Amino acid sequence: MNILKKIVQNQLFKASSLSSFSIIIRLVTGFVSSKVIAHFIGPSGMALMGNLRSISSLLDSIGTLGVQSGVLQNVAKNHSDKILVADFVRKIFWILIIVSLSLSLLLIFGNSFIGKIIFNQNYKYYFALYFVAFLLPFQILHLFFIMVLNGLSYYKKVTQISIYGYLVSLLISFFLIWFYSINGALVSLSISSFFLFLFSGYFFFKEFPFHLFFKEIIVDFSILKELVPFGIMSLFTAIVTPLIFIFIRNYITKEVSIEASGWFEAMQRISGFYFMFISTLVSFYFLPEMIKTNSENEKLSLTKKFFYQVIPLFLLMLFTIYFSKDFIIKLLLAPNFSQVRNLFFWQLIGDLFKAMSLILGIRFYVLKDVKGYLITESISFIVFFITAFLFIPLFGATGAVLSYAVTYFIYLLVLIFYFRKVIVES
Repeated sequence: MNILKKIVQNQLFKASSLSSFSIIIRLVTGFVSSKVIAHFIGPSGMALMGNLRSISSLLDSIGTLGVQSGVLQNVAKNHSDKILVADFVRKIFWILIIVSLSLSLLLIFGNSFIGKIIFNQNYKYYFALYFVAFLLPFQILHLFFIMVLNGLSYYKKVTQISIYGYLVSLLISFFLIWFYSINGALVSLSISSFFLFLFSGYFFFKEFPFHLFFKEIIVDFSILKELVPFGIMSLFTAIVTPLIFIFIRNYITKEVSIEASGWFEAMQRISGFYFMFISTLVSFYFLPEMIKTNSENEKLSLTKKFFYQVIPLFLLMLFTIYFSKDFIIKLLLAPNFSQVRNLFFWQLIGDLFKAMSLILGIRFYVLKDVKGYLITESISFIVFFITAFLFIPLFGATGAVLSYAVTYFIYLLVLIFYFRKVIVES
């Protein structure tokens, strides 16, 4: 009984339980959403949605200046000093307002150029970018609110916001896709962000009164100096990653077909469902806890906890998913997505290496090691680009997931080599 009590009271258990419940809701809503998308717009529509998601993700990261981790660390370290945290949060708030509005204008006036990149010659879909532009400020503020709440260790509130967001996004997507097919699907990606803003804003403004931000408007860009290391690291990844995935989808479309590109995107959606277990734990528990540690031994203890407690469970999950792939495709997709079954093996292998790399990679943020981060990330992006360029003409969509697996295997080896001294000493 004492052992069981210790396990239940363990912070990792609490975080993983909240994460798991959120993931269950995400999976259920994601399953229904994927089924609707697969049935109504097919592989080609899913490929276009993938490119729009990538652009939206890029804009989100640029709009937050890549300082999410920096904001989290600052709030986590100074959480006991409410005045200091409030002043910091107010200054970042107004900076993000200015940046997000600037990006919205850029997206509006650059509609044709950006539309050609993600939709090629499908001019009839360019209108979706206007929705992204108008709702971008709300999405960026939502991300900011989440980082602040996470830095304050409000895991339960963050999980509640996620759950509310998943449910509302599902309802919006279902309605718009049902009545407007692919046009509705593209628009739904943006509209959901406004409701996320309402949910996260509710909890955020309970912690930081609304009048605090308008009583005295302060725009102080100098505060970004202490966040520069995080901004450089996050922006580099946030810009390159979506562009590479857009390249891969477009390259598959060129070398094989847009349907094959849709199969690849479907595999990424499925991967995103189960990988949330890892990414949520790392973002909401391991990163904040590692930031709070004062010694290398404590950091190593957290890393070992990840490998000994989390990875085995994740590995078991991957085995289950692989042997259930036909059932998963039937459940989530449609008959014209049957080729996705050929992508599972290498995608799962890559996700395992990615999960193992993740706990080592966050050390760059904790240590503010910009140089090491840029070097290792550059190696992984170069490997991903080259292998995808070589494998896709040979193996089609399978070549894309093969390059994914090879990339994260090499990336893991690079991280092990980079942190070899710490690993050996442990």
